[in-house]
Amino acid sequence: MYKRWLMVLPGIVLLAAAFNTAWNLVQSEVWRSQTEVFLNHWETETNEDAGFTVDKEEWQLTLAGADNALENMPGSPDLQMLRAKVLDRGVKNGWSVTDSGEPMELDAWQQAIVLRPGWPYSWSSYALARAQRSLIDQPFELALVRADQLGPWEQQVMENATILGRYYRGWLNEPLQHMLDQSQQRLTKIYPYRAKQIERQYPLP
Repeated sequence: MYKRWLMVLPGIVLLAAAFNTAWNLVQSEVWRSQTEVFLNHWETETNEDAGFTVDKEEWQLTLAGADNALENMPGSPDLQMLRAKVLDRGVKNGWSVTDSGEPMELDAWQQAIVLRPGWPYSWSSYALARAQRSLIDQPFELALVRADQLGPWEQQVMENATILGRYYRGWLNEPLQHMLDQSQQRLTKIYPYRAKQIERQYPLP
């Protein structure tokens, strides 16, 4: 009987580990879904009303959901990006900072890049996040270059490049500005309506 028990023990351990992984995945997906509902709601409201602001308690609840999702699946770059997006929403209100005043969303985007370095959206969003903090520096430039190298035809990459290229025109070095202008040309070719929207929103001086 003892030997038989030793023979089945590894199978029981593997089964328990598989169950635990599956349960963590289920919990993570529940929290992910809740977080995405809030993010989509905020985006819809912002598109309808430029003056829309997120309620702080609602934002804290959404951030807790993103944290819970990531806690159950800590190696997921998608969840790290989701958390960074929530933190980005708090930047305008001054909420996305630690007790020491450090910007939390920048660290979140950096973690997303580490987990998936070949993903252009992480690099592009990181550049945009640094711009929101007025950090127009070498990491900002590197992020834009990497995003363009990895996803030159991706819509979000082209949109972010167009916005930053227009908003910071005159502040950027010539090669970088040329790269962003080329990205805008691609956006205009493929998504002309969206390009016109950005041109109206960010007129050149």
